[in-house]
Amino acid sequence: MSLSKQRFSHERWAETVEAIDLEIVQLCVMSQVRLLEPGMIDRVLANDLSVCNGHASAFEKLRGLLVLHYEAQTHLVEELGRADAAEVRLAVFRHLSHRVGDQLGDVALLEGREPAASA
Repeated sequence: MSLSKQRFSHERWAETVEAIDLEIVQLCVMSQVRLLEPGMIDRVLANDLSVCNGHASAFEKLRGLLVLHYEAQTHLVEELGRADAAEVRLAVFRHLSHRVGDQLGDVALLEGREPAASA
């Protein structure tokens, strides 16, 4: 008996990615980190505490979850392939963006649109 190389279904991967990303979103809102703004992910990964507005413990957890997010993305691509992984990521993004709005920054670039003009 041989085991399938694929451990999780698309739906299971979507649930896993969404759980990680939802917690990232919650920590960003709590810490007032606009994660989608240019350079912000790099600043969080570089442990730049100046972006966390005084919530050091939430920021530390956020940073760890970002690392976990990228690790999950790597496994997702390895298991499902690039096209199916992109499909899962897009579905998760669309679902979460309705719940979050623009609290993390302008999502236009992630959706392939031009960013809104600054006021």
